Amino acid sequence: MKNKQKGSNAERELLFALFEKGFAVSRVAGSGSSQLPTPDVLGFKNGKAVAIECKTKKGEYLNIRREQIEELILWEKLSGLNAYIAWRIGKGNWYFVGLCGLKNTKKAYSIKRAEILEIGLNFQEFVKQFS
Repeated sequence: MKNKQKGSNAERELLFALFEKGFAVSRVAGSGSSQLPTPDVLGFKNGKAVAIECKTKKGEYLNIRREQIEELILWEKLSGLNAYIAWRIGKGNWYFVGLCGLKNTKKAYSIKRAEILEIGLNFQEFVKQFS
């Protein structure tokens, strides 16, 4: 499966999982190719809102292009919403971390699998914040 299709499928999977937990959700189709800063998924519940950038990858590291994170930082500033990275590790569970949980390296922003398992929120913990 091509990476773009794999990413789109992961976005849809998260969208429906959030909907099942009572969120009003919207997927920003083509968010990665937009000229404007946009997250992949927007979620709303109980007067709270969140922006989510979805990633699916097996392995020990998640690296995200510097420009993509800088656009999310700008989006956070303009919208007033918190942005999260949602990493589905392989075909396993989703883990969420705020942008401040990423390390700024020379070429990208990154987080290790062990770090997101330690400091990130699993799906149930993440949605509980909106109850």
